[in-house]
Amino acid sequence: MPNPRLYAGQIITADKWNSLIPQLVQQETDQIVTASTTFVNSEITFTPEPNAMYWYELLIAYSAIAAADFKWTWAASGTTLCSFTAAYAATAATSSINAGSDVILRRPANTTVRIAGGSDATSPPANFHSAYDRGTFTTDGTISPVTMQFAQNVSDAGQTILRGGNQTRLMYYRIG
Repeated sequence: MPNPRLYAGQIITADKWNSLIPQLVQQETDQIVTASTTFVNSEITFTPEPNAMYWYELLIAYSAIAAADFKWTWAASGTTLCSFTAAYAATAATSSINAGSDVILRRPANTTVRIAGGSDATSPPANFHSAYDRGTFTTDGTISPVTMQFAQNVSDAGQTILRGGNQTRLMYYRIG
């Protein structure tokens, strides 16, 4: 929760009050990519205020075959991200995803693609996985949207699915 830094007798502005309210953006529908490593825009998009700092947490639900995997990035002109990510490691297909597996814990650079493994051998994939991307970002003086994009890590005819229906969501709020 943000530190409001408000004091007795202080007159609060609408800008300050609104910055205290966490915002939520949801992926409403499943979005499917096949045979493409080209990033597509998700429904996770918003326009932050210029010259500001934000905290964010992106919770991703996805399904992918092991031959294609899942990758994501941010289309964020004028924005510098400080991300910390966790995702299922890209490995061979397995039928026992509840038995545990390797995970990737990263601190990717601002423009580094984030990769999450798929586990299904056949398409459409039935296993649901999660990946996490959290941290802070700062904006410059321009007003530009921030959009989560995704694709297959390796082009394959099998489906890679960003899950919707309130499964993939972004929470963010202004901290400075």
